[in-house]
Amino acid sequence: MEWKSKIKNKYCADELEEMIINYIKAGFLSNDAILKECEYYIKDFYRNEYDNITKDDLIEIIEAFCKEFKNTGNQENFLKLDFAFHSLMKYGIVALHYAGYTQSDGFTDCNEVANWLEEKGENIVGCCFYTQQDLERILREDNTALLYISFGNYFDKPTVEEIGQIIVNELNAIGFCIQWDGTAETKIAIKNLKWDKYYT
Repeated sequence: MEWKSKIKNKYCADELEEMIINYIKAGFLSNDAILKECEYYIKDFYRNEYDNITKDDLIEIIEAFCKEFKNTGNQENFLKLDFAFHSLMKYGIVALHYAGYTQSDGFTDCNEVANWLEEKGENIVGCCFYTQQDLERILREDNTALLYISFGNYFDKPTVEEIGQIIVNELNAIGFCIQWDGTAETKIAIKNLKWDKYYT
């Protein structure tokens, strides 16, 4: 690609390309938000490249990749997952999409939401989420990988395993094929999930 020739560091160009494509395929960020993430990334990791690629260059790259990689259609699979996540609130389980980059980030995000909901009078007993890292795994592997879902509890009862079983029941009820061995140490996995979300 022509824009890559403006960046002297090959790793920077390749990482930017992968990052933009993943954000577009994930479907959670607007083009403006992707632009900001790119700018932060260059400043944080490749500051000497900051003058080589302009804001207009980045906008052009993002728009070109959108035409090539943005999902289309009715988002059937994502909307099913979203419905299942919303339904978990009736059990007092916070369920978050795309929560942080790592599992540790995801638990931090869930804890913040749980505290906020408890302050509003909600009875929160557990949480579940998948991270940016979890989603990138299936985006890289053309949807053949498993989407892993982390989960946890906030009190002795229900147990972590009981929280896990509630999550599995809700995902099964909506039609997903689930892999889980019933233990607290193993993440719940959605099998054969074709990711179809796009930013709206």
